[in-house]
Amino acid sequence: VIYNINMKIILASLLIIVSPLYAQEIVNKTIDTQVEASNVSIELQNKIDELDVESKKIYFEYKDTLNEYKSLKNYDDQLSQIIDAQIEEIASIKDQLDSLDSINIDILPLLKRMVDSLSKFISLDIPFLIDERTQRLIDLDVLILRADITTAEKFRKIFEAYQIEAKFGKTIEVYQGFLQIEGNEKAVDFFRLGRLGLFYRTPNGSETGYWNSIDKNWVNVGSSLDDEIKAALDIGNRQAPPNFISLPIKPIAK
Repeated sequence: VIYNINMKIILASLLIIVSPLYAQEIVNKTIDTQVEASNVSIELQNKIDELDVESKKIYFEYKDTLNEYKSLKNYDDQLSQIIDAQIEEIASIKDQLDSLDSINIDILPLLKRMVDSLSKFISLDIPFLIDERTQRLIDLDVLILRADITTAEKFRKIFEAYQIEAKFGKTIEVYQGFLQIEGNEKAVDFFRLGRLGLFYRTPNGSETGYWNSIDKNWVNVGSSLDDEIKAALDIGNRQAPPNFISLPIKPIAK
């Protein structure tokens, strides 16, 4: 009996000694478990945060891509409209070109007749600036046959030539040239009075004369018109104010 009592006392003492150590171990394990759980939670939260940032990045990229697509779609629609309009314009131009072929059948002969009429007019006119005016006619004849010049441009050039000729009838002009006088070529000053008269004078005034529109020849009167023609030349060169001058004028036709 005494032995059993003693064993119980020893066992009780051992339990008293062991129980605090076991309890501490449980506490430590519990703390460690909580720490590990906290670490896992932190890692999971970090991953969640990373995924959230990545998802937002993907979302904004998607929005940017969508906006870019809309812009490109609008631009593509506009280009399509422009291309359609250009196709219609090309078709219209082709139709116009086709119609021009038939128009040119009538226009080109008309332009040629206009140049020929101008040539005939110049041949009947007083003979001023003959080289310049003749070269203009030659250029127009060449222009009519050029395929790289539009019909409108050809007409504009011919109309311009008519305008130039029309202005000659409203102006006076002084220019230099050469003239056959009694078989000798001499330098002279020409004075043109509209289309009413054309006169000449040598620099020293010893030879003067005028164009006879009826007989179609030059009339040399020596120095008898020296003062009158020199006065006209001074007015034409703006070396003297406008004034009355006395020059012989023959009628263009009887």
